[in-house]
Amino acid sequence: MHTVKIGLIPSPDLPAKITDKIIDRLQDGLRSKIDHEVNWDLKMVIDPLVGSAEFIHEMADKATKLKQRNDWDYVICLTDLPQFMKDYVILADINRDQKIAFISLPALGFFPMKRRVCTIIYEIIKEFHHKQPKISRRSRRNNHLPLNKTLYDMWFTHIERVEEDYKNPSHDSGENKGTDESDEYTQEDSGDKFNVHYLIASKFVGKIRLMNGMTVSNRPWTALASFIKVIMLAFGTGIYITIFPSSWDLSIVYTIPRFLLLTCIALAGMVTWMIFAHNLWEKPTQKGDKRLRNLYNATTIITLSIIVFINYAILYLLFLLALGMFVPPGLFQEVTGLTEEPSIKYYFQLTWIITSLGTLAGSIGTTSANEEKVRQITYSYRQIQRYYDIQDTNENEKGKKDTSNHQD
Repeated sequence: MHTVKIGLIPSPDLPAKITDKIIDRLQDGLRSKIDHEVNWDLKMVIDPLVGSAEFIHEMADKATKLKQRNDWDYVICLTDLPQFMKDYVILADINRDQKIAFISLPALGFFPMKRRVCTIIYEIIKEFHHKQPKISRRSRRNNHLPLNKTLYDMWFTHIERVEEDYKNPSHDSGENKGTDESDEYTQEDSGDKFNVHYLIASKFVGKIRLMNGMTVSNRPWTALASFIKVIMLAFGTGIYITIFPSSWDLSIVYTIPRFLLLTCIALAGMVTWMIFAHNLWEKPTQKGDKRLRNLYNATTIITLSIIVFINYAILYLLFLLALGMFVPPGLFQEVTGLTEEPSIKYYFQLTWIITSLGTLAGSIGTTSANEEKVRQITYSYRQIQRYYDIQDTNENEKGKKDTSNHQD
């Protein structure tokens, strides 16, 4: 029984955590699914470059060096960097000759993430362990090959395998490079490094899945403890609002569409306030990729929306509990002038309007939060590194401009 050494190189944060959790499962799965006569030796090395490099060829060079240094047979990198081929979202890039592959975790979408990572790793190991016939680069668009039925069933869309001749010299002509900001993308040099790509066949589904996966990388559900002060401020403001009878009267006369509109205004107001109060919106730069910038901005909105909605739900439960305990029906009748005994519906409606107004007021409290902390909550590791790179670029450009003006 011979040994095959596999190096798993995840970027820090979520990719590293997922890899650490599945490495034992992979060890058993490779024996049963790939080759039981091989001793599969898996090692994990966390490397920041895998999560911070803007272009995939930079990561490929680093992976090659680690492969040689550790005497690995295969190398699989897991990153939260979105990858594209034209308008198609890439799930994985593979160099079958060098035995190097990259998995873009955001392309896996939402849960169950660990099972999906294992499945795509098995497919990659099959590429390395069992040779497959090549398809020429020129005919790649008409020769998409479906993966096995497991992937198809799991993700409800066709995932395609595209093979090309990565040594094709026409790829290096550069005739389409650098002509426009939208032409810059993470796969700028992938044709020089990889000859097999796994794509999500539907452009629309691919982009939706990509945003879902990037939102998962941000893990908005873990931000609750960091927003306790905001929740408490909103709760205190809401309790203060109950002193005024106007909110009680409005809770009776408002219709459901008005309640929903007020809720949307409260949630959107808090999200907008947080984005601009903490400088979370990525602006156009010479270095930045327009497609990535739009993706990251959309992901920021989705992440913050989830965080704010969770806070809203917690506030609603707190107010409902407080009003149910301390507002007897008689007091409700006296304040609102109801002729009938208030039903539970009126309590829910009063809670609804107070929660919305309290959320609006609580958005101001997010200004007091530490900007760095808010960014760590709402950004993934990759997005934080990208933010700092762009900030450094902007400062350098500004410094050069000031120097030029001074010389003039």
